[in-house]
Amino acid sequence: MKLQKAQPLFVGPKTERAIPVRHHLRRDFLIQSTLDANVRRIAYHPGLQVDGTIVAVDALVLDRDDGLFAVDLTDARPSCDPTGEHLLALAFAEGCTAILTVDAADVRREPRFSAARRIWRHRDVHVHADDREQILGTLDAEGPLPLRSIPALVDTDRDPISVVFALACDGDVTLDLNAGFDDRTIVKAGSRPAGAFGRLAYSA
Repeated sequence: MKLQKAQPLFVGPKTERAIPVRHHLRRDFLIQSTLDANVRRIAYHPGLQVDGTIVAVDALVLDRDDGLFAVDLTDARPSCDPTGEHLLALAFAEGCTAILTVDAADVRREPRFSAARRIWRHRDVHVHADDREQILGTLDAEGPLPLRSIPALVDTDRDPISVVFALACDGDVTLDLNAGFDDRTIVKAGSRPAGAFGRLAYSA
């Protein structure tokens, strides 16, 4: 008997449940959404009731500062909904503001694409409570800071930049991934700046 390989799952601080990752574009989109201060919550809907029948939809819904959006990854649509018809029904059922249309070029746009991957590599870094307190305390006292300023203001056991990246993966700090990503990148705590990702439309 041939065993099916288990589908990879994505779990982050903004997800309500483990989300199946059937395509690399979905994984990168989830990483970028997790690191985006504008995104509050990432919901996953495996199915939807249509005319008394449960149909597969395999969809993502983002709760952002500017509204609730069903996500249409046009270059990685699920085989169960190749035209996005069920996604449109889900958007209306969930009271979404609109459908957020995202293609491969949106996901791979630089510097956001490489920066998000670089930060996410620190998701398994263990952050000591004292290091966490130092970083968050410094941001609370000083306000938003460029990355290059942080090492001089804290005394952490681990490399402070690695600590900042790990805290970003936990959702405790945010970094602007849309501007040039370098030592001038601003680190913030508790900030949710408005932003846009993809294109909005109610269409399949």
